[in-house]
Amino acid sequence: MRISGRHLLLGVLIAFITYFIGAFVPMIIDSAKPDPKLPPLAVDLYPVGRFMFPIPKGMGFKMAGSDFEFNKITIKEIPWKNGVSHEEYLRETWLSVRSVERENYEEAASVGPSTQGGWAEQDVSNLCGHPAMLLCYRGRMADHNIDVHIGLPEVLLRLTESRPYDLGEECRDMEGPILDLFKHYRFGRQNVSPDSFFSAAGRFEGVKSWQEQVGVGVRRPADGSKPKIYLALDSASLSAPDEPPKSIKTLVPWAKINGFYLSILRSQKRVLAGMEGLEEVFLGADNYNEEPQLTASWNFQGTGNDPEKPLMEIKLTCPASAEEDALRIWDAVMTNFTTVREYYGRRL
Repeated sequence: MRISGRHLLLGVLIAFITYFIGAFVPMIIDSAKPDPKLPPLAVDLYPVGRFMFPIPKGMGFKMAGSDFEFNKITIKEIPWKNGVSHEEYLRETWLSVRSVERENYEEAASVGPSTQGGWAEQDVSNLCGHPAMLLCYRGRMADHNIDVHIGLPEVLLRLTESRPYDLGEECRDMEGPILDLFKHYRFGRQNVSPDSFFSAAGRFEGVKSWQEQVGVGVRRPADGSKPKIYLALDSASLSAPDEPPKSIKTLVPWAKINGFYLSILRSQKRVLAGMEGLEEVFLGADNYNEEPQLTASWNFQGTGNDPEKPLMEIKLTCPASAEEDALRIWDAVMTNFTTVREYYGRRL
C-alpha cells in the first residue's frame, strides 16, 4: 500500500504525541462488531515462529512475504526449480551470490584491506550430509556474511549468519553456529515437538534460543467489488520489555482540528496466548472527502527473555468498504490465535 506524505506525517505525529503523553490506560470502546447473523469464519492455523497464525478459509489469501531469523541466522527456504536438476539449481543459486560478492570483494581491494573484508568458499557437503556450499564474504561494516546453501530433498535451505570481525580479518571458524542450527532442522508437520520454531517450510526443534525475529504477511487481492485486505504478524524477542503500547485515541481532538478523519471503533486490552496487549480498530483518512482506511491492530510489549512472549504486532489494513469482511477476519484471528506449544502440546 503506497503511503502518502500526509499519512506519513500522521504516523510521525502519533508517535511524537504519544511519547509525551506516556503510558495509556485504555478505556473500553467496542463498536467494531461484525454482523451477528453471519457465522464465525473457519480458519487454517499456520505455524509462524512460536505461534499459530489463523488465516480464514475460503477468503483467497495469498502469501505476500516472510522473513525468519534465529540466533542472528537468517533462514530462507527456496523451492526447487521445475525442469532443473537439484544439483544444477543448487550450483546456479550459490554461484549467483558468489559472482556479485566476489566482484564487490575485488573492487574493495583497490581501496585497501580494511574495507575488503574476508573471502572464503568451501564445499561442506561432508559436514551437512547433503550437497552444500559455504561462502564467506564482506557484510555491512566489519561484518562477514557466512552463507551456506544446502540441497535437501524437499527444499534448498539457505542459512546466512552475519558475524562481526576485526577490520580486514580473514574468514575463520565459520561453520559452527550454522551447522549447529542445521542439525535441528526438520521438514513437515509430523511428530512436532512443542518447543519448535517454525520457518516458512520447516522447523527447528530443541535449539537454545537467545534471539528470534519473525515477519509474515498475507494478502487477499482485490477482486471485482472486493477490496484488497492485508494481514501481517511481526515479532522479535527482547532482553527486556519494551514500552507498553499507546492508543491512537489521544489524537482524536488533534485530528479534528487538522482535517484528518479518525473514528475509533475498538480500543481495549485483550489477552492472546497469555499476553495482555492493546487491541484497536479505527478508520482514518487524510480528510473527510477521501475513503477512510480501516486499521485493526494488536500490540504487546514483550516480557523479556521469553521467546513465547516477544514484542509483537498483528495488523490488518484495508479500505473502509471492506469493513464487514475485515471485522470477521480480524475476530477470527483474535479468537483462534495460539502458540505452537499449546497447539502441538495438546497432541502429545
